[in-house]
Amino acid sequence: MIKKSLTLATTCTFLALSAQSGGASLEGDLDTLLGWVVGDFDNRQQVQRGENALLDSAPDLAKAPDLLYPVFARVEAPALGRHVVYLQWPIGSPQGALQRQRVWAFEIDRQRNAVLMDFYTLRDPARWRDAHLQPGTALREITRDDVIPYPPVCRLPFRRHADVFIGEIPPECRIISQQTRTDMTIRAHIVIARDQIWYQEGGVRADGSVVFRVPASGSYQFRRSER
Repeated sequence: MIKKSLTLATTCTFLALSAQSGGASLEGDLDTLLGWVVGDFDNRQQVQRGENALLDSAPDLAKAPDLLYPVFARVEAPALGRHVVYLQWPIGSPQGALQRQRVWAFEIDRQRNAVLMDFYTLRDPARWRDAHLQPGTALREITRDDVIPYPPVCRLPFRRHADVFIGEIPPECRIISQQTRTDMTIRAHIVIARDQIWYQEGGVRADGSVVFRVPASGSYQFRRSER
């Protein structure tokens, strides 16, 4: 019994020290995360090889993910925070129509020992298209009235696990769609490595029916482009 108590005390001490150490390195984690997420990516290998992670069965060729060429860029957007990333995902080619256009804002939360991310949808996406081409000025005048935020409970915490950052939106995240007024729970899972990003997001009604799923099954598997 004494031995078990000592083991428990030692474990608690180790966890406390680990938490303190993690908190002290959050700035480094934030810098690394931003460095890894910024850049040009594509999922050509995934589409060509039929790969699809996070599935419980073999990939369905009828639900193959779109061929995307995502761009993630650090931008100046003072109204949204100090660490802001603009993203747009063209379909089919780097000049294709946009499948997605968002703003992500990151900050440190020492209480949660994590790097938190806020999602923002643009009210007038066309106005801000190609903001990555002028990162210092394109979004400098954007205001919070120009974006649609997720509720605070939906802030996504990222934590580093060896050579990847894993972020998962809290299960209590619920929103009402601005377009359809649909009440749904949002689910999102993002994994960021040095040269890869895996992305999965969806919305589910209270009865379990699917409102949307990105991609239609599994997850996008983006790799850093050499273009």
